[in-house]
Amino acid sequence: MSYSLVPYSEFWHANEQTLTLSDLDSRSPSFTQAHRIADLNFGYTRHDVWLRTHVHNDSAQEQRWLIQFEYPFLDHVTLYTVRQQSTDTQRNGSAVPLEQRALAHRQAVFPLELAPNETVTLYTHVAASGSKLLSYNLITPDAFYAQNDRHNFWLATYFGMLLALGLYNFLLFLGLKERVFLHYSLFVAGFALAILTFNGIGTLMFWSFLGDNTSRLVAIGFTFASAMGSLFTQSFLNTARYCPRWHRTITLFRGYCWLALVATVLLPIQPALRLMDVTGFTASLLMLTCGVYCSWQRVPSARLFVLAWSLFLLGAAVFALRNLGILPANFITLHGIQIGSALEMLLLSFALAARFNELKRQKERAHADMVMTLKKHEAMLEQKVAARTKALEHLANHDVLTGLLNRNGLLRCAEEALQRSRRQGSTVSLFMLDLDRFKPINDEYGHEAGDFVLHQIAKRIANLARAGDHCARFGGDEFVIIMENIETDDTLENIQTRIDQAVRSPIVLPSGERVSVGASIGISTCHASANTSLQSLLREADGNMYAVKSGQMVAYDRCDPSV
Repeated sequence: MSYSLVPYSEFWHANEQTLTLSDLDSRSPSFTQAHRIADLNFGYTRHDVWLRTHVHNDSAQEQRWLIQFEYPFLDHVTLYTVRQQSTDTQRNGSAVPLEQRALAHRQAVFPLELAPNETVTLYTHVAASGSKLLSYNLITPDAFYAQNDRHNFWLATYFGMLLALGLYNFLLFLGLKERVFLHYSLFVAGFALAILTFNGIGTLMFWSFLGDNTSRLVAIGFTFASAMGSLFTQSFLNTARYCPRWHRTITLFRGYCWLALVATVLLPIQPALRLMDVTGFTASLLMLTCGVYCSWQRVPSARLFVLAWSLFLLGAAVFALRNLGILPANFITLHGIQIGSALEMLLLSFALAARFNELKRQKERAHADMVMTLKKHEAMLEQKVAARTKALEHLANHDVLTGLLNRNGLLRCAEEALQRSRRQGSTVSLFMLDLDRFKPINDEYGHEAGDFVLHQIAKRIANLARAGDHCARFGGDEFVIIMENIETDDTLENIQTRIDQAVRSPIVLPSGERVSVGASIGISTCHASANTSLQSLLREADGNMYAVKSGQMVAYDRCDPSV
C-alpha cells in the first residue's frame, strides 16, 4: 500500500538555514496547507523548506511504514518524528554520506514505526541547491521493495543501454577513425554521468564522498553533454558542407558551452544548476532547429536525426522547465529526460548504424575503384612494356636505315625457315645481292644520297618479296632474300631477272639528279633432305654472287674502248 502525504501536509519557507526543530517550536511559524503535488514544487528557491504532517495508526497492532520522497535529487532531508514523550531524528539525501543515512537508498527514505492507535507529527527539513520537488509518500515496506525492484530493473536496463551504446561507438571510432562516433560516445558519457548523479545511483554506489558537491556534478555532466551534443550535430549532419551558416552558429554556441562548463565549476551550486538548465534548453532549441533546416535541405540522415533528437530535446526541455518551476511535477516531468533520452539513443544508434553501413559501402567502393584504377594502370603499364619490348625487339632484329631485317633478324628467320623445310619437305632459296656502281654515288653526291639510294633499293626488294619471304640488309650495300616454297611455274632465273630489273631502274635523288645502280645476285638452294645451315647457304650464295660479279667485270672490260 502507498498513500501520498501531499494533501495532508503543510509547508513553510525558512528564511534561515540553521533553524532546528526547537527554533521552529519557539517561533511557531504559520504553515500553509498543500492540496496537490504542484503546491510542493518550489523550483530553485533559496530558502529551506519545512513540511509538517500528522500520521495516525488507527489499528490495534504495531505498524511499520516508510516515508519515501519521489524526487531523488535532494541534498539534505532531515525527518523529525515527534511523539508524546520523545523526538526521533533521521537524516537522508544525496549529499549525506551513506553511513549517516537512515536507509542507504538512492532516494530519501525513512523508516517509521507506529504503535497501536498512536499519532505522530512529522516535521521534514529540506535543504537542496537544486529544484525542490517535495512530493512524498507513506508506503509499506513490501510495496516499497517491490516498487524498488521494478525501478532498479528499468534503471539497470537504461544505464546498461547507455554503457553499451557509448562503448560500441567508441570502439567504432577506434576502428574507423570517424569522429562522429567519438562525439556521440562522449555525449553519452556526459549525459550518463549527470543522470547517474541525478537519480542518486552515482552517489549511492560511487561518489557519496562528494557531499554537497554532488549537485555540481549534475551541472558539469549536462553542460558537457550539451557541448558534445552540438559537436555531434555538426559531424553527423556534416553542417560544414551542407549548411555553413548553421555550422558557424553551432560552433559559437559550443564556445559558450565551454565557458558555461568552466562557470559550473566556479560558481555557487545553485547558479551553476540554473546555468545548466539554460544551456540545456538553448541547446535543445538550437540543435532541433538545425536538424529541421537540414531536413528541409534534404541533408542525408537529417530526418532520422530530427526524430531522434527531438525526443531527447523534448525530455530535456521538460526537465529544465520543471526545474525552473514552469511545468507541474508529475511522472512525465520527473522522468521525461530519461524516457526521451532512451528513445533518442535507440534511434540515433540506428542512424549511426546506417552511417556505419554507408561508410563501409563507401570504403568498399573506394577500394573497388582503387583496385580498378590499379588494374587500369597495370594494363597500361603492360601495354607500354609490350610496346617497348616490341620496339626493342624490332630494333634488335631490323636495320635502322632500311627497315629490313639485320643479321640477327636474318639468322632467326632463316633458322625457322630451315626447320619448316625439314618438317614439311619444302625447299628454301637464298638470294644474295651486292650493288654495283654504288660507291661512285657516295663519292659524288655524299653519304646522304647513298643512304637514300639504299633505302629506295630496300623498298623495291620488299615490294618484290612475297608475304612469307624474308628480306635483310646483310651489310653495307649487300642484301639477302630468303624464299620458301617457290611456285613450280616460277624459276630462280625469273626471280633473279625481276630483282635485277627492279634494282637497275633509275632513282631520282632529293637533289633532282638521276642515278642508277646494278646488282650482282648469287643464289643458293636447300632441299628438305639436306642438313644445310644458314652459313652454308650464305657461303654458296656469296660464291655464286662473286662469280656473277667477276663475269660482269670481264664483260665490262671487253666493252671499254680504252682497253
